[in-house]
Amino acid sequence: MSEAATSTVSEDEISVADETLALSKDCIHRHAIYAAVGGLIPVPFLEMATSSTVQIRMIAKLCDIYDVRFSEYAVKNAIGTLIATVLPATGVGYTAASLVRGVPVIGSVFGMVAMPALAAASTYALGRVFAWHFAKGGTTVDFDAAEMKERFKDEFEEGKRKASEFVKGDAKKTTGPSGAATAKA
Repeated sequence: MSEAATSTVSEDEISVADETLALSKDCIHRHAIYAAVGGLIPVPFLEMATSSTVQIRMIAKLCDIYDVRFSEYAVKNAIGTLIATVLPATGVGYTAASLVRGVPVIGSVFGMVAMPALAAASTYALGRVFAWHFAKGGTTVDFDAAEMKERFKDEFEEGKRKASEFVKGDAKKTTGPSGAATAKA
């Protein structure tokens, strides 16, 4: 094979990898927003079910993007293990947060900010961890949640930061008077 053909193959491979990365980032971002919207549901535990459904759907979409066979059973087990690493006692913290929403005024404010941010951050972290695993050639069946705990915690912190910025409106760009995007100073 000539040098020109080799470099063309490499460029094609890079192009496919870049496209796959862009698709996975878009999928993760979109599903994190869906989970945040689900976190606004004012019914305790219903927002948790909504977030779980969004997370499973996101991982199924990531499987499509990376051409990996989806196994709902394996994914549910991995999600449970990873979520338990950031929420005390396998979701007791999430359950307590859901119950706080019932407190007049304070619960409403808490529910409008904390629950969507928590749902978005956990969805973001799950997506990032699974996408990384799939990009390295992994599958849903060989996903080892115990090995991914530290990476998940790091991604969860990043997800909380991003969700906080989004809620506060700290976007990198704002819209100027003409409607055109302008950079913040």
